[in-house]
Amino acid sequence: MLKLTDQQRRRIAELPEDFRVVGVDSAAPLVRKPNGQIVRIQSNGRLVAATVAAKRRLADPSFGTSPSTVHQPLSSLRSVNR
Repeated sequence: MLKLTDQQRRRIAELPEDFRVVGVDSAAPLVRKPNGQIVRIQSNGRLVAATVAAKRRLADPSFGTSPSTVHQPLSSLRSVNR
């Protein structure tokens, strides 16, 4: 299970409701923006573009190591990680 840093929790709390956590890449949550772009939340809370490998794992869980796909609204994650 991924343990979020304080900075990651703050960033998630600041994101609009239409953003969705869709998986995990190493120690970073993967978030899908409303336009379909996948970004990761680094341990320092910064949003950066997801790697090609992370995007492939989301599209095909049998690619490399399988991610922990969450597919839940951010509102439910906010209540769990406080």
